[in-house]
Amino acid sequence: MKRFILKSVVFALILAVIFVPFAVFVDPYNIFHASYPRQNGVEPNKNYVKMKNVLDHPDKFDSFLFGSSRVGFIDVSRFNDGHYYDMMYSEGLPAEHLDNLKVMIKHGIIPKNVTIGLDDITYFVDPALHTGQLFRLPFPWEGSFSDKVSFYLRYFDLKTLVESIETMRKQAREGYDDHDYTERMLNTGTENLHIVPAFNAEGAKAWWSDYYYPREEALDDIREIKELCKEYDINLRFFTNPLHAMTYAKAMDNGYLVFLEELAEVTDYWNFSGFNNVTLDYSNYYETSHFCPAVGEYIIDTVYYDKTDPELLAQGFGVYVTKDNVGDLLKILNDQAINYDLPVNTYQATFNKSEDE
Repeated sequence: MKRFILKSVVFALILAVIFVPFAVFVDPYNIFHASYPRQNGVEPNKNYVKMKNVLDHPDKFDSFLFGSSRVGFIDVSRFNDGHYYDMMYSEGLPAEHLDNLKVMIKHGIIPKNVTIGLDDITYFVDPALHTGQLFRLPFPWEGSFSDKVSFYLRYFDLKTLVESIETMRKQAREGYDDHDYTERMLNTGTENLHIVPAFNAEGAKAWWSDYYYPREEALDDIREIKELCKEYDINLRFFTNPLHAMTYAKAMDNGYLVFLEELAEVTDYWNFSGFNNVTLDYSNYYETSHFCPAVGEYIIDTVYYDKTDPELLAQGFGVYVTKDNVGDLLKILNDQAINYDLPVNTYQATFNKSEDE
């Protein structure tokens, strides 16, 4: 029995010596390459990569843009009141932004400005779900040593590594070269702003997941962010992302306008949600989830330069919303839904009315 135990221990050690370097080398989610993230075809844990970048370089940025991956196509270099870093990552949520801000402040990083993009993801996604998703798993920056070890051990899963290798090989075979990926990830945090949209309308439908459902706690998270920023004299801004018309239609059918109404009771914000000349133009989107940099320019012009096209304003796009005028916005958005005769149960219309309708 002693010999068996000894052999088992030796065998386990040999496996560990081989497997641990293998896992660190493959590292599909860039956990062990966070200081030099690679474009390998697998969605990295950008929340971890970006937070580590900020904490490792506390004097590099004085302002931050938070939000889901949708804010990744906004050129933060055009923001006119600070040196911004785009903290966007897949399904980024206010609860996680709040935790990250608390960690930054504890490490002596007190932002001058914080801007946050909100949308249906904000309202319909429970942050608890991210604990089961390796590309969204939050790191316990203020957790115990065992908490941190547990985080890293999650990325030593053999099945996940083997499946990721095929994705990485496919990336290599197709020869896709995002040459400034690493520099961009560490210096601006944005996606590739030069990618040209090529929306495929055939079979397009709303961007929606089966785990989306209203979550009132999101408003509490936003309220706490507001209180934290007030405490530390951080200039805070909120805006809503201009959802693609199909996705917005389904979000609205599931209570998104309730969120917009209740949000105004918590904080003022710029609204870019609705059916308007931007969201009804498919050329402004990569698919029904992500808008292109040209749409980001509309947001920047409105929020940072106080310039919005009057026709768009009349459509609710770029309106600065408070608890006093949110009713006016909701009337505009509800009237739009009626005027466009939206098929809210199919979500696959073009939404563009012909001239004689």
